[in-house]
Amino acid sequence: MADDVRDIMDDKFRETGLDQLPKRLKTLDKILVSVDKMAGEMHKYRQEQELHTNTHDRLDERVTRLERHTKLIPLAD
Repeated sequence: MADDVRDIMDDKFRETGLDQLPKRLKTLDKILVSVDKMAGEMHKYRQEQELHTNTHDRLDERVTRLERHTKLIPLAD
């Protein structure tokens, strides 16, 4: 009797695709790990870009102050 129930349940799992669920979950996990890694790299890249932009802003401000102080004509705006 128990074997009959197991056979019926196995058939139902195969019919509905639930027998493939563990494989699909492993695949989904790999995809999500990859997406998390890409998101982390993107976050790091954006932080580096922000630091780089701030460095340029500070240099531009410094050059502008030096041009004003020395009464030089600005090269570019």
